[in-house]
Amino acid sequence: MPTETPAPAAAATVTGIVVTPEAMQVTSSDESVVSFSYFDPIEDVVAALTAAFGVDPVVDREYPTVEPGPQTRYDWPGLRIVDEDWPATAPLDSNYYVVLEAPELNGVSLTTIDGIQIGDSALALADQYPHTVTDEDSFTVFVGGVAIPRSDANPRDNSSISVWVSTDNPERTITSISSPAEDYGV
Repeated sequence: MPTETPAPAAAATVTGIVVTPEAMQVTSSDESVVSFSYFDPIEDVVAALTAAFGVDPVVDREYPTVEPGPQTRYDWPGLRIVDEDWPATAPLDSNYYVVLEAPELNGVSLTTIDGIQIGDSALALADQYPHTVTDEDSFTVFVGGVAIPRSDANPRDNSSISVWVSTDNPERTITSISSPAEDYGV
């Protein structure tokens, strides 16, 4: 009597990129999560995102005339990784940072740990987050703040990292999300 061979399980697909103050998370359809610290090697991060989006980034070098100095940008439509040439020094000076400028890319959602996406109402966030800075031209809120204790590596009081959410449009919808956002407590 012939036996049936079970069909192979479908491979998990990437469903989301989630930025937190401490890491960028890649979530998958099998509910797995792979985290990349902002101190991880940039090559691993770029390889994971290239696989997730199914497309290579546009790579460009920048040479700003003021801080932060030379850096490499890895751009996908709606997501950018900026790898600054200075040495990363935990816990505040990251190896790279992430900028989101779209709610999704090739079917992969792009959000903060709180589920905030590009296009969300900025004014609705102002009530939820006490450190919102807003005026008639701009809106900035820091979400998910993580306190960084004073130490030999961080000789400052009141330091923290968070996710920076902002807008500069008259409709007051979120136009940019960046992480990590360092607050050196000065």
